Amino acid sequence: MDENGIKAVALARIRREARGRVLPIVTSEFSLNGTGIRADLALLDRNTFYGVEIKSASDTLKRLPSQMEGYARYFDQTELIVAPKHIHGLRDVDLHGAKVWRAEVLGDWELHAPGELRTISGQWLLHLLTAEDERRATRAIERQTAELSPIDVDHARRAEFGRSFHKRYGETSARFWEAVRGRPIRVDDLKLLSRYHAGRQQRQEIAQEQAERWATWVAAMQTPLHAA
Repeated sequence: MDENGIKAVALARIRREARGRVLPIVTSEFSLNGTGIRADLALLDRNTFYGVEIKSASDTLKRLPSQMEGYARYFDQTELIVAPKHIHGLRDVDLHGAKVWRAEVLGDWELHAPGELRTISGQWLLHLLTAEDERRATRAIERQTAELSPIDVDHARRAEFGRSFHKRYGETSARFWEAVRGRPIRVDDLKLLSRYHAGRQQRQEIAQEQAERWATWVAAMQTPLHAA
């Protein structure tokens, strides 16, 4: 199974584990603050921020040490899903408390390491926002700082991050979960997690419509005129 196949299975598992409650806000290929690291999946579930890294059989572990270090800096919990061939190679990697799943076959996973759940500093989470959103969040917190204890300030920072993450990815995530409701999640569904998919699809439809109109006009111009 390739990376996208594993990602589709991971999303199905996330949905199953959230049964009976609100589904998490999820996005794909989430950039970690200019580090050059992109989380295969990032999800915010009841104020806990999760990152998912996938290593399929066709991947290598060359970048894994730096990826795990980056994930540990920003995610409350990291989940690493690997093909069986990589298990031996993990012995030489500092996983920084990641939970490790061994992906045997479709839908059949084995927990290899339980991992750690932490609470990342709200200040680190704010660094994941765009510069504009980080400034806005910081100003909002500064207005409350005089009335808050250090612990409450951190809670406020995490809350501001949650609001910004929801604002940026909530709509796309909701559309994705609605599109796959009541059916298996397919690899082709992953494109729905792109914030730009709806706009791109609309542009493609407009371009297709214009092309069809142009083809119709050209055909009409090439049709000989018959005298009355």
